[in-house]
Amino acid sequence: MKNLVWALCFPLLFGGCSFGERVPLEMITATRNQPLQKEKSLDSTIRFDIGSLEITSEKSSGSVYSYDLEYDKASFVPDVRYDTTLDGTEGRFVFSLESAHKSGIHPQRLNNRLRLALNDSIPLKMRINTGVGDTRLSLSGLKISSLDFVSGVGEAKMSAYEPNSVQCEHISLKNGVGRLEATGLGNLNFRELEFDGGVGGATLDFTGEWKQNADVRIQVGVGGVTVRVPRDIGVKVESAKNFLSGLHLEGFKKKDTYYYSENYDAVTTRVSIYVTTGIGGLRIAWI
Repeated sequence: MKNLVWALCFPLLFGGCSFGERVPLEMITATRNQPLQKEKSLDSTIRFDIGSLEITSEKSSGSVYSYDLEYDKASFVPDVRYDTTLDGTEGRFVFSLESAHKSGIHPQRLNNRLRLALNDSIPLKMRINTGVGDTRLSLSGLKISSLDFVSGVGEAKMSAYEPNSVQCEHISLKNGVGRLEATGLGNLNFRELEFDGGVGGATLDFTGEWKQNADVRIQVGVGGVTVRVPRDIGVKVESAKNFLSGLHLEGFKKKDTYYYSENYDAVTTRVSIYVTTGIGGLRIAWI
């Protein structure tokens, strides 16, 4: 198994990297604040190639967003754009920090840091794509209507400790190389969630204030997936015929091709989980 994991990780970690002459660091700091005007919603796209990313909510703010950025000017170029629809009611925010030249991935470049705060009073569509580095998504208080998160190489943590006051139509989580931990997913008020596992494993914690039934699709990667579910939520599990590893389901009973939690018929909120192929297994733990 170790040989297989390294075979998968090596091209992702080092493919295309150059370890030749290094460009000297030139660290600078940039801040920006976008005043809130007529915006009633925000569509945001964030790409952060290398470094540490933190996204939080900003309570009772007069800003659509604000950020503090520290980056290596010698090797990276930030691209920040903001505009609104013609009537001014929807904001469109794009942030990216991409390599200015092919200098390879060096440990010093991980000094890049972005702390982004988003307004907690308007519905928000989020698309986040990270490269190499750690990511923290603190979603408590945000009104999230959709979320797409692609994690590259590094540890990723996502949390939502407060109920989302708007319906979230769709959540997509794609893990790369490194562990992903998501806590409080039940607070996000989603209708459907897709998770694509990578190398390193994941924990999906569905605690929170559930307001509706939901569908979850999980593609298990290397390292497996642990799903943590409150005991007052009913769960139905179906696995694809080509699922390569085991299902660890305590407190379930099988009927036809499905597995049902023992409380399934007695509760009002239910989650349907469909599991597809992967090297690691899937475990459901009750909390």
